[in-house]
Amino acid sequence: MSLMSVLLLGASLFLQTLAKSPVVHSKAGIYHGRYLQEFNQDIYLGLKYAPKPVRFAPAELIEDTPTKHFNATQYGLDCKGYGSDTNLLVTGGWTQIGEDCLHLNIVKPRTNETNLPVLLWVYGGGWQQGATSDPRYNMSYIIQQSVLNGKPVIGISINYRMAAFGFIYSKEIKETGNQNLGLRDQRLAFKWVNKHISSFGGDPDKVTIWGESAGAYSVGDHINAYDGDNEGLFRAAILESGGAVGAPLNGTDWYQHMYDNLTVSVGCAGAEDTLQCLRDVPFETIAPYGYQGLEWFHVIDGSMIPRHGQQSLTQGKFAKIPIILGTNTDEGFGVNGVNTDEQAINQLVHSKRWNVNEEQATRLLEIYPNDPTLGEPYGWGNRTWPENGLQWKRYQSIATDLTMFAPRRLLAEEMSKYEDVYSYRWDAPKFNNTPNTIGINHFSEIPFVFGNTEQQITPLGNSSANVELSHLVSRIWTSFAYDLNPNGHGVPGVPLWLEYGSSPSNFVFRTDKSYVEKDDDRMEGVAYINRLVR
Repeated sequence: MSLMSVLLLGASLFLQTLAKSPVVHSKAGIYHGRYLQEFNQDIYLGLKYAPKPVRFAPAELIEDTPTKHFNATQYGLDCKGYGSDTNLLVTGGWTQIGEDCLHLNIVKPRTNETNLPVLLWVYGGGWQQGATSDPRYNMSYIIQQSVLNGKPVIGISINYRMAAFGFIYSKEIKETGNQNLGLRDQRLAFKWVNKHISSFGGDPDKVTIWGESAGAYSVGDHINAYDGDNEGLFRAAILESGGAVGAPLNGTDWYQHMYDNLTVSVGCAGAEDTLQCLRDVPFETIAPYGYQGLEWFHVIDGSMIPRHGQQSLTQGKFAKIPIILGTNTDEGFGVNGVNTDEQAINQLVHSKRWNVNEEQATRLLEIYPNDPTLGEPYGWGNRTWPENGLQWKRYQSIATDLTMFAPRRLLAEEMSKYEDVYSYRWDAPKFNNTPNTIGINHFSEIPFVFGNTEQQITPLGNSSANVELSHLVSRIWTSFAYDLNPNGHGVPGVPLWLEYGSSPSNFVFRTDKSYVEKDDDRMEGVAYINRLVR
Protein backbone atom coordinates (compact mmCIF):
# COMPACT_ATOMS: atom_id res chain seq x y z
CA MET A 1 0.00 0.00 0.00
CA SER A 2 1.39 3.38 -1.00
CA LEU A 3 1.99 6.17 1.47
CA MET A 4 -0.83 8.15 -0.12
CA SER A 5 -3.22 5.20 0.37
CA VAL A 6 -2.24 4.90 4.02
CA LEU A 7 -2.80 8.60 4.56
CA LEU A 8 -6.18 8.46 2.82
CA LEU A 9 -7.22 5.43 4.89
CA GLY A 10 -6.14 7.15 8.10
CA ALA A 11 -8.03 10.28 7.17
CA SER A 12 -11.11 8.23 6.32
CA LEU A 13 -11.05 6.42 9.69
CA PHE A 14 -10.56 9.73 11.50
CA LEU A 15 -13.53 11.25 9.71
CA GLN A 16 -15.68 8.18 10.52
CA THR A 17 -14.77 8.49 14.18
CA LEU A 18 -15.44 12.20 14.10
CA ALA A 19 -18.79 11.64 12.46
CA LYS A 20 -19.74 9.22 15.22
CA SER A 21 -18.73 11.61 18.00
CA PRO A 22 -21.98 12.78 19.63
CA VAL A 23 -22.95 16.41 20.04
CA VAL A 24 -25.88 17.59 22.17
CA HIS A 25 -27.36 21.06 21.88
CA SER A 26 -29.10 22.14 25.08
CA LYS A 27 -29.94 25.24 27.05
CA ALA A 28 -27.04 24.34 29.30
CA GLY A 29 -24.60 24.35 26.40
CA ILE A 30 -23.28 22.42 23.41
CA TYR A 31 -21.64 19.22 24.64
CA HIS A 32 -19.15 17.25 22.55
CA GLY A 33 -19.02 13.72 23.92
CA ARG A 34 -17.38 10.40 23.05
CA TYR A 35 -18.76 7.39 21.23
CA LEU A 36 -17.95 4.02 22.79
CA GLN A 37 -18.09 1.58 19.90
CA GLU A 38 -17.75 -1.54 22.06
CA PHE A 39 -20.92 -0.57 23.93
CA ASN A 40 -22.64 1.46 21.20
CA GLN A 41 -23.00 4.27 23.71
CA ASP A 42 -22.54 8.02 23.79
CA ILE A 43 -20.91 9.36 26.93
CA TYR A 44 -20.70 12.89 28.23
CA LEU A 45 -18.24 13.35 31.07
CA GLY A 46 -17.47 16.17 33.48
CA LEU A 47 -20.64 18.22 32.90
CA LYS A 48 -20.73 20.99 35.47
CA TYR A 49 -24.03 21.33 37.28
CA ALA A 50 -22.63 24.09 39.48
CA PRO A 51 -19.70 26.49 39.24
CA LYS A 52 -16.88 26.16 41.71
CA PRO A 53 -18.64 26.54 45.08
CA VAL A 54 -17.65 28.94 47.81
CA ARG A 55 -16.01 26.77 50.45
CA PHE A 56 -18.40 25.83 53.26
CA ALA A 57 -21.35 27.48 51.48
CA PRO A 58 -24.18 26.11 49.32
CA ALA A 59 -23.46 25.63 45.63
CA GLU A 60 -25.62 27.31 43.00
CA LEU A 61 -27.07 25.86 39.83
CA ILE A 62 -24.86 26.78 36.90
CA GLU A 63 -26.21 29.37 34.48
CA ASP A 64 -27.41 28.34 31.04
CA THR A 65 -24.95 29.02 28.21
CA PRO A 66 -26.75 27.59 25.15
CA THR A 67 -24.15 28.73 22.61
CA LYS A 68 -21.03 27.72 24.57
CA HIS A 69 -19.17 24.58 23.50
CA PHE A 70 -17.92 22.06 26.07
CA ASN A 71 -15.48 19.19 25.69
CA ALA A 72 -17.29 16.37 27.51
CA THR A 73 -14.87 13.55 26.75
CA GLN A 74 -13.00 13.31 30.07
CA TYR A 75 -13.96 13.15 33.73
CA GLY A 76 -13.75 16.42 35.61
CA LEU A 77 -12.06 16.94 38.96
CA ASP A 78 -13.31 14.77 41.79
CA CYS A 79 -14.12 16.20 45.21
CA LYS A 80 -11.64 15.82 48.04
CA GLY A 81 -12.02 12.55 49.89
CA TYR A 82 -10.18 10.73 52.66
CA GLY A 83 -9.43 7.03 52.86
CA SER A 84 -8.02 4.03 51.07
CA ASP A 85 -10.27 4.37 48.02
CA THR A 86 -9.23 7.97 47.45
CA ASN A 87 -5.54 7.08 47.84
CA LEU A 88 -5.92 4.21 45.39
CA LEU A 89 -7.67 6.33 42.77
CA VAL A 90 -5.13 9.14 43.04
CA THR A 91 -2.04 6.92 42.93
CA GLY A 92 -3.57 4.83 40.15
CA GLY A 93 -4.09 7.91 38.02
CA TRP A 94 -7.87 7.51 37.81
CA THR A 95 -8.69 10.82 39.41
CA GLN A 96 -7.55 14.36 40.05
CA ILE A 97 -8.81 16.27 43.08
CA GLY A 98 -9.97 19.86 43.45
CA GLU A 99 -12.74 22.11 44.75
CA ASP A 100 -14.22 22.78 41.30
CA CYS A 101 -15.67 19.29 41.39
CA LEU A 102 -19.45 19.54 41.05
CA HIS A 103 -19.79 17.53 37.86
CA LEU A 104 -21.98 14.76 36.55
CA ASN A 105 -21.55 12.15 33.84
CA ILE A 106 -24.09 10.77 31.35
CA VAL A 107 -24.01 7.36 29.65
CA LYS A 108 -26.59 7.07 26.89
CA PRO A 109 -27.24 4.07 24.64
CA ARG A 110 -27.53 4.80 20.93
CA THR A 111 -31.17 4.06 20.29
CA ASN A 112 -34.08 5.49 18.37
CA GLU A 113 -36.12 5.61 21.56
CA THR A 114 -36.71 8.99 23.15
CA ASN A 115 -37.79 10.00 26.63
CA LEU A 116 -35.63 7.29 28.15
CA PRO A 117 -35.88 6.61 31.89
CA VAL A 118 -32.88 7.68 33.96
CA LEU A 119 -30.92 5.73 36.58
CA LEU A 120 -28.94 8.22 38.68
CA TRP A 121 -26.07 6.92 40.84
CA VAL A 122 -24.92 8.43 44.16
CA TYR A 123 -21.70 6.78 45.34
CA GLY A 124 -21.00 5.77 48.93
CA GLY A 125 -17.89 5.97 51.06
CA GLY A 126 -19.13 7.11 54.46
CA TRP A 127 -19.64 10.65 53.10
CA GLN A 128 -15.85 10.87 53.50
CA GLN A 129 -14.66 9.49 50.15
CA GLY A 130 -15.90 8.41 46.74
CA ALA A 131 -15.64 9.50 43.11
CA THR A 132 -17.53 9.03 39.86
CA SER A 133 -14.24 8.27 38.12
CA ASP A 134 -13.87 5.10 40.20
CA PRO A 135 -13.83 2.29 37.60
CA ARG A 136 -15.98 0.14 39.89
CA TYR A 137 -18.79 2.61 39.13
CA ASN A 138 -18.39 2.51 35.34
CA MET A 139 -22.01 2.60 34.18
CA SER A 140 -21.45 1.34 30.62
CA TYR A 141 -21.91 -2.30 31.59
CA ILE A 142 -25.20 -1.92 33.44
CA ILE A 143 -26.57 0.35 30.69
CA GLN A 144 -25.53 -2.26 28.12
CA GLN A 145 -27.62 -4.86 29.97
CA SER A 146 -30.64 -2.55 29.85
CA VAL A 147 -30.37 -2.46 26.06
CA LEU A 148 -29.90 -6.22 25.75
CA ASN A 149 -33.05 -6.61 27.85
CA GLY A 150 -35.00 -4.30 25.53
CA LYS A 151 -35.46 -1.69 28.28
CA PRO A 152 -32.82 0.97 27.62
CA VAL A 153 -32.14 3.60 30.25
CA ILE A 154 -29.72 6.50 30.60
CA GLY A 155 -27.12 6.28 33.36
CA ILE A 156 -25.97 9.33 35.33
CA SER A 157 -23.39 9.59 38.11
CA ILE A 158 -22.80 12.70 40.22
CA ASN A 159 -20.05 14.14 42.38
CA TYR A 160 -20.71 15.91 45.67
CA ARG A 161 -18.61 17.43 48.42
CA MET A 162 -17.55 15.14 51.27
CA ALA A 163 -16.06 15.12 54.76
CA ALA A 164 -15.60 18.64 56.15
CA PHE A 165 -16.05 20.19 52.71
CA GLY A 166 -19.54 18.70 52.44
CA PHE A 167 -20.72 18.11 56.00
CA ILE A 168 -18.92 20.54 58.30
CA TYR A 169 -21.01 21.60 61.30
CA SER A 170 -20.58 23.84 64.35
CA LYS A 171 -22.32 26.79 65.95
CA GLU A 172 -20.66 28.99 63.34
CA ILE A 173 -22.05 26.88 60.51
CA LYS A 174 -25.48 26.70 62.12
CA GLU A 175 -25.67 30.48 62.38
CA THR A 176 -25.09 30.80 58.63
CA GLY A 177 -27.49 28.00 57.66
CA ASN A 178 -24.82 26.14 55.71
CA GLN A 179 -25.47 22.60 56.93
CA ASN A 180 -25.60 19.40 54.85
CA LEU A 181 -23.77 20.90 51.88
CA GLY A 182 -23.01 17.52 50.31
CA LEU A 183 -26.68 16.55 50.31
CA ARG A 184 -27.58 19.94 48.90
CA ASP A 185 -25.01 19.39 46.14
CA GLN A 186 -26.79 16.15 45.26
CA ARG A 187 -30.16 17.88 45.20
CA LEU A 188 -28.72 20.54 42.90
CA ALA A 189 -27.49 17.83 40.53
CA PHE A 190 -31.01 16.35 40.51
CA LYS A 191 -32.32 19.77 39.51
CA TRP A 192 -29.82 20.06 36.65
CA VAL A 193 -30.91 16.66 35.41
CA ASN A 194 -34.57 17.60 35.69
CA LYS A 195 -33.92 20.76 33.69
CA HIS A 196 -31.64 19.42 30.96
CA ILE A 197 -31.85 15.64 30.55
CA SER A 198 -34.53 15.88 27.86
CA SER A 199 -31.88 17.35 25.54
CA PHE A 200 -29.96 14.08 25.93
CA GLY A 201 -33.03 11.95 25.20
CA GLY A 202 -34.04 11.38 28.81
CA ASP A 203 -37.39 11.79 30.53
CA PRO A 204 -37.17 14.13 33.55
CA ASP A 205 -40.31 12.52 34.96
CA LYS A 206 -38.74 9.05 35.02
CA VAL A 207 -35.68 9.45 37.22
CA THR A 208 -34.72 6.72 39.69
CA ILE A 209 -32.15 7.83 42.28
CA TRP A 210 -29.85 5.06 43.43
CA GLY A 211 -27.05 4.70 45.94
CA GLU A 212 -25.04 2.35 48.13
CA SER A 213 -23.97 2.81 51.77
CA ALA A 214 -23.62 6.58 52.31
CA GLY A 215 -25.11 6.94 48.83
CA ALA A 216 -28.15 4.96 49.97
CA TYR A 217 -28.37 7.00 53.18
CA SER A 218 -28.30 10.07 50.94
CA VAL A 219 -31.17 8.66 48.89
CA GLY A 220 -33.02 8.04 52.16
CA ASP A 221 -32.41 11.64 53.18
CA HIS A 222 -33.89 12.84 49.88
CA ILE A 223 -36.94 10.64 50.48
CA ASN A 224 -37.42 12.29 53.90
CA ALA A 225 -36.30 15.77 52.84
CA TYR A 226 -38.65 18.75 53.14
CA ASP A 227 -41.33 16.59 54.79
CA GLY A 228 -41.41 14.35 51.73
CA ASP A 229 -41.56 16.96 48.97
CA ASN A 230 -39.38 15.46 46.26
CA GLU A 231 -40.04 18.50 44.04
CA GLY A 232 -40.76 16.21 41.10
CA LEU A 233 -37.05 15.35 40.87
CA PHE A 234 -37.37 11.56 41.09
CA ARG A 235 -40.12 8.98 40.82
CA ALA A 236 -38.42 5.93 42.39
CA ALA A 237 -35.34 4.88 44.35
CA ILE A 238 -32.91 2.01 44.85
CA LEU A 239 -31.10 1.77 48.20
CA GLU A 240 -28.26 -0.72 48.64
CA SER A 241 -27.05 -1.18 52.23
CA GLY A 242 -28.48 2.04 53.58
CA GLY A 243 -31.85 3.64 54.22
CA ALA A 244 -33.86 6.56 55.51
CA VAL A 245 -32.59 6.05 59.07
CA GLY A 246 -28.86 6.00 59.45
CA ALA A 247 -25.69 7.85 60.26
CA PRO A 248 -26.31 9.53 63.63
CA LEU A 249 -27.86 12.99 63.62
CA ASN A 250 -25.44 14.53 66.10
CA GLY A 251 -25.61 18.12 67.30
CA THR A 252 -22.99 20.81 67.72
CA ASP A 253 -21.69 19.19 70.93
CA TRP A 254 -20.39 16.35 68.75
CA TYR A 255 -18.97 18.47 65.94
CA GLN A 256 -17.80 21.68 67.60
CA HIS A 257 -14.47 20.27 68.71
CA MET A 258 -13.91 18.92 65.18
CA TYR A 259 -14.55 22.40 63.78
CA ASP A 260 -12.27 23.94 66.40
CA ASN A 261 -9.51 21.41 65.62
CA LEU A 262 -9.78 22.39 61.96
CA THR A 263 -9.34 26.09 62.75
CA VAL A 264 -6.27 25.30 64.84
CA SER A 265 -4.77 23.08 62.14
CA VAL A 266 -4.88 25.80 59.46
CA GLY A 267 -4.06 28.80 61.67
CA CYS A 268 -7.58 30.24 61.97
CA ALA A 269 -8.19 29.70 65.68
CA GLY A 270 -7.46 33.31 66.59
CA ALA A 271 -9.38 34.88 63.73
CA GLU A 272 -12.31 37.18 64.46
CA ASP A 273 -14.38 35.28 61.89
CA THR A 274 -13.08 31.71 61.91
CA LEU A 275 -15.45 30.55 59.18
CA GLN A 276 -14.33 33.25 56.76
CA CYS A 277 -10.74 32.44 57.62
CA LEU A 278 -11.35 28.78 56.76
CA ARG A 279 -12.73 29.91 53.41
CA ASP A 280 -9.74 32.12 52.69
CA VAL A 281 -6.88 29.70 53.35
CA PRO A 282 -5.47 27.96 50.25
CA PHE A 283 -7.00 24.62 49.33
CA GLU A 284 -3.60 22.96 49.65
CA THR A 285 -3.43 24.18 53.26
CA ILE A 286 -6.84 22.97 54.40
CA ALA A 287 -7.18 19.82 52.27
CA PRO A 288 -5.15 17.53 54.58
CA TYR A 289 -7.38 18.36 57.56
CA GLY A 290 -10.90 17.74 56.22
CA TYR A 291 -11.04 14.45 58.11
CA GLN A 292 -9.35 14.16 61.48
CA GLY A 293 -10.27 10.89 63.16
CA LEU A 294 -14.05 11.34 63.33
CA GLU A 295 -16.53 11.38 60.48
CA TRP A 296 -18.70 14.30 59.45
CA PHE A 297 -22.31 13.18 58.95
CA HIS A 298 -25.61 14.86 58.10
CA VAL A 299 -27.38 16.94 60.77
CA ILE A 300 -30.91 18.15 61.48
CA ASP A 301 -31.29 21.54 59.82
CA GLY A 302 -35.06 22.04 60.13
CA SER A 303 -35.77 21.92 56.40
CA MET A 304 -33.91 19.44 54.26
CA ILE A 305 -33.38 17.24 57.33
CA PRO A 306 -36.38 18.30 59.44
CA ARG A 307 -36.13 15.59 62.12
CA HIS A 308 -34.78 12.11 62.82
CA GLY A 309 -35.44 9.76 59.92
CA GLN A 310 -37.34 7.29 62.06
CA GLN A 311 -39.75 10.05 63.05
CA SER A 312 -40.31 11.09 59.44
CA LEU A 313 -41.10 7.50 58.51
CA THR A 314 -43.48 6.77 61.39
CA GLN A 315 -45.25 10.14 60.85
CA GLY A 316 -45.66 9.52 57.12
CA LYS A 317 -43.67 12.64 56.24
CA PHE A 318 -41.67 11.21 53.37
CA ALA A 319 -41.93 10.95 49.59
CA LYS A 320 -44.21 8.08 48.63
CA ILE A 321 -42.40 6.36 45.76
CA PRO A 322 -41.68 2.78 44.64
CA ILE A 323 -38.37 1.50 45.97
CA ILE A 324 -35.94 -1.39 45.89
CA LEU A 325 -33.93 -1.72 49.09
CA GLY A 326 -31.83 -4.31 50.80
CA THR A 327 -28.79 -5.31 52.81
CA ASN A 328 -26.04 -7.87 52.54
CA THR A 329 -26.16 -10.91 54.81
CA ASP A 330 -23.18 -9.85 56.95
CA GLU A 331 -22.72 -6.10 56.70
CA GLY A 332 -20.00 -6.22 59.33
CA PHE A 333 -19.93 -2.90 61.14
CA GLY A 334 -18.59 -4.24 64.41
CA VAL A 335 -15.18 -3.56 65.89
CA ASN A 336 -12.50 -5.93 67.12
CA GLY A 337 -11.56 -6.36 70.75
CA VAL A 338 -15.00 -6.80 72.35
CA ASN A 339 -14.50 -9.53 74.96
CA THR A 340 -16.92 -8.66 77.80
CA ASP A 341 -20.39 -7.20 78.32
CA GLU A 342 -18.79 -4.08 79.77
CA GLN A 343 -16.67 -3.58 76.66
CA ALA A 344 -19.68 -4.14 74.41
CA ILE A 345 -21.75 -1.58 76.29
CA ASN A 346 -18.88 0.92 76.18
CA GLN A 347 -18.48 0.46 72.43
CA LEU A 348 -22.22 0.81 71.82
CA VAL A 349 -22.54 3.97 73.90
CA HIS A 350 -19.50 5.70 72.39
CA SER A 351 -19.74 4.59 68.76
CA LYS A 352 -19.67 7.29 66.09
CA ARG A 353 -22.17 5.35 63.94
CA TRP A 354 -25.27 5.43 66.15
CA ASN A 355 -26.65 7.03 69.30
CA VAL A 356 -27.68 4.72 72.15
CA ASN A 357 -27.42 5.25 75.89
CA GLU A 358 -26.28 2.78 78.53
CA GLU A 359 -29.79 1.55 79.33
CA GLN A 360 -30.50 0.88 75.66
CA ALA A 361 -27.13 -0.81 75.16
CA THR A 362 -27.82 -3.10 78.13
CA ARG A 363 -31.19 -4.05 76.68
CA LEU A 364 -29.57 -4.83 73.32
CA LEU A 365 -27.22 -7.29 75.00
CA GLU A 366 -30.24 -9.00 76.55
CA ILE A 367 -31.94 -9.35 73.15
CA TYR A 368 -28.74 -10.44 71.38
CA PRO A 369 -27.22 -13.18 73.59
CA ASN A 370 -23.57 -14.13 73.33
CA ASP A 371 -24.41 -17.33 71.44
CA PRO A 372 -22.06 -17.93 68.48
CA THR A 373 -24.71 -19.95 66.62
CA LEU A 374 -26.89 -16.81 66.47
CA GLY A 375 -24.18 -14.27 65.70
CA GLU A 376 -22.81 -12.73 62.55
CA PRO A 377 -21.51 -13.93 60.17
CA TYR A 378 -24.72 -15.85 59.93
CA GLY A 379 -24.76 -19.51 58.99
CA TRP A 380 -21.26 -20.25 60.31
CA GLY A 381 -22.50 -22.30 63.27
CA ASN A 382 -20.33 -22.48 66.38
CA ARG A 383 -17.21 -21.16 64.69
CA THR A 384 -15.75 -18.10 66.39
CA TRP A 385 -12.83 -15.80 65.75
CA PRO A 386 -11.38 -15.20 69.23
CA GLU A 387 -8.58 -13.13 67.73
CA ASN A 388 -11.29 -10.55 66.87
CA GLY A 389 -12.81 -10.68 70.35
CA LEU A 390 -14.72 -13.22 72.42
CA GLN A 391 -18.00 -11.38 71.72
CA TRP A 392 -17.18 -10.42 68.15
CA LYS A 393 -20.07 -12.33 66.51
CA ARG A 394 -22.55 -10.91 69.02
CA TYR A 395 -21.37 -7.34 68.51
CA GLN A 396 -21.35 -7.77 64.73
CA SER A 397 -25.03 -8.71 64.85
CA ILE A 398 -26.00 -5.72 66.97
CA ALA A 399 -23.96 -3.32 64.84
CA THR A 400 -25.39 -4.58 61.56
CA ASP A 401 -28.96 -4.41 62.80
CA LEU A 402 -28.48 -0.89 64.19
CA THR A 403 -26.98 0.47 60.98
CA MET A 404 -28.56 -1.57 58.19
CA PHE A 405 -30.97 -4.41 58.82
CA ALA A 406 -33.47 -2.75 61.17
CA PRO A 407 -33.69 0.54 59.21
CA ARG A 408 -34.19 -1.48 56.02
CA ARG A 409 -37.20 -3.25 57.51
CA LEU A 410 -38.65 -0.02 58.92
CA LEU A 411 -38.50 1.74 55.55
CA ALA A 412 -39.95 -1.31 53.79
CA GLU A 413 -42.84 -1.51 56.24
CA GLU A 414 -43.68 2.19 56.14
CA MET A 415 -43.24 2.77 52.39
CA SER A 416 -45.24 -0.35 51.49
CA LYS A 417 -48.30 1.27 53.08
CA TYR A 418 -48.31 3.66 50.12
CA GLU A 419 -46.22 2.29 47.23
CA ASP A 420 -44.65 -0.88 45.84
CA VAL A 421 -41.59 -1.97 47.78
CA TYR A 422 -39.15 -4.72 46.82
CA SER A 423 -36.76 -5.87 49.56
CA TYR A 424 -33.69 -8.07 49.10
CA ARG A 425 -30.87 -9.80 50.92
CA TRP A 426 -27.58 -10.13 49.07
CA ASP A 427 -25.99 -13.52 49.76
CA ALA A 428 -23.27 -13.79 47.13
CA PRO A 429 -19.64 -13.16 48.12
CA LYS A 430 -17.49 -10.80 46.13
CA PHE A 431 -14.51 -12.35 44.41
CA ASN A 432 -11.46 -12.17 46.65
CA ASN A 433 -7.94 -13.43 46.21
CA THR A 434 -7.39 -13.74 49.96
CA PRO A 435 -8.90 -16.34 52.34
CA ASN A 436 -9.57 -13.77 55.07
CA THR A 437 -13.02 -12.63 53.94
CA ILE A 438 -15.63 -13.72 56.47
CA GLY A 439 -19.25 -13.73 55.36
CA ILE A 440 -21.10 -11.61 52.80
CA ASN A 441 -19.72 -8.20 53.66
CA HIS A 442 -20.63 -4.62 52.98
CA PHE A 443 -19.97 -3.68 49.31
CA SER A 444 -20.17 -7.33 48.19
CA GLU A 445 -22.89 -6.61 45.64
CA ILE A 446 -21.18 -3.68 43.91
CA PRO A 447 -19.00 -5.68 41.46
CA PHE A 448 -22.10 -7.64 40.43
CA VAL A 449 -24.41 -4.66 40.03
CA PHE A 450 -22.01 -2.69 37.84
CA GLY A 451 -20.65 -5.76 36.07
CA ASN A 452 -17.29 -4.27 35.06
CA THR A 453 -15.20 -7.36 34.36
CA GLU A 454 -12.15 -5.26 33.52
CA GLN A 455 -11.57 -3.45 36.83
CA GLN A 456 -9.39 -5.28 39.35
CA ILE A 457 -9.88 -3.12 42.44
CA THR A 458 -12.80 -5.24 43.65
CA PRO A 459 -12.98 -7.77 40.83
CA LEU A 460 -16.13 -9.56 39.78
CA GLY A 461 -14.22 -12.67 38.81
CA ASN A 462 -14.70 -14.55 35.58
CA SER A 463 -16.79 -17.51 36.73
CA SER A 464 -19.95 -18.08 34.72
CA ALA A 465 -22.04 -18.04 37.91
CA ASN A 466 -20.75 -14.60 38.86
CA VAL A 467 -21.31 -13.22 35.37
CA GLU A 468 -24.83 -14.64 35.21
CA LEU A 469 -25.77 -13.15 38.58
CA SER A 470 -24.26 -9.83 37.49
CA HIS A 471 -26.42 -9.81 34.36
CA LEU A 472 -29.50 -10.65 36.41
CA VAL A 473 -29.11 -7.90 39.00
CA SER A 474 -28.14 -5.35 36.33
CA ARG A 475 -31.29 -6.16 34.39
CA ILE A 476 -33.44 -6.08 37.53
CA TRP A 477 -32.17 -2.62 38.51
CA THR A 478 -32.59 -1.19 35.00
CA SER A 479 -35.95 -2.88 34.48
CA PHE A 480 -37.17 -1.21 37.66
CA ALA A 481 -35.88 2.15 36.42
CA TYR A 482 -37.58 1.55 33.06
CA ASP A 483 -41.11 0.63 34.17
CA LEU A 484 -40.96 0.18 37.98
CA ASN A 485 -41.11 -3.61 37.59
CA PRO A 486 -38.05 -5.54 38.83
CA ASN A 487 -39.47 -8.75 37.41
CA GLY A 488 -39.08 -7.58 33.82
CA HIS A 489 -35.48 -8.81 33.57
CA GLY A 490 -36.15 -11.46 30.92
CA VAL A 491 -34.00 -14.11 32.64
CA PRO A 492 -35.75 -17.52 32.75
CA GLY A 493 -35.99 -19.65 35.88
CA VAL A 494 -35.85 -16.76 38.36
CA PRO A 495 -38.52 -16.70 41.10
CA LEU A 496 -41.04 -13.86 41.14
CA TRP A 497 -39.93 -10.99 43.35
CA LEU A 498 -42.94 -10.33 45.56
CA GLU A 499 -44.08 -6.85 46.53
CA TYR A 500 -43.37 -6.32 50.24
CA GLY A 501 -46.81 -5.02 51.18
CA SER A 502 -48.52 -8.19 50.02
CA SER A 503 -45.82 -10.51 51.34
CA PRO A 504 -43.13 -9.21 53.74
CA SER A 505 -40.24 -11.05 52.16
CA ASN A 506 -36.79 -10.67 50.66
CA PHE A 507 -35.46 -11.71 47.28
CA VAL A 508 -32.20 -13.51 48.11
CA PHE A 509 -29.48 -13.05 45.47
CA ARG A 510 -27.13 -16.03 45.20
CA THR A 511 -24.74 -17.37 42.57
CA ASP A 512 -26.15 -20.92 42.78
CA LYS A 513 -29.90 -20.26 42.89
CA SER A 514 -31.71 -17.13 44.01
CA TYR A 515 -34.89 -17.54 46.04
CA VAL A 516 -37.50 -15.68 48.10
CA GLU A 517 -37.59 -15.82 51.93
CA LYS A 518 -39.91 -14.44 54.60
CA ASP A 519 -38.61 -11.28 56.23
CA ASP A 520 -38.98 -12.57 59.78
CA ASP A 521 -35.41 -12.88 61.05
CA ARG A 522 -34.38 -11.26 64.35
CA MET A 523 -37.85 -9.84 64.94
CA GLU A 524 -37.43 -8.86 68.60
CA GLY A 525 -34.12 -7.06 68.16
CA VAL A 526 -35.20 -5.25 65.01
CA ALA A 527 -38.48 -4.14 66.60
CA TYR A 528 -36.62 -2.76 69.61
CA ILE A 529 -34.06 -0.91 67.48
CA ASN A 530 -36.79 0.62 65.35
CA ARG A 531 -38.41 2.12 68.44
CA LEU A 532 -35.23 4.02 69.25
CA VAL A 533 -34.72 7.53 67.94
CA ARG A 534 -31.10 7.57 66.82
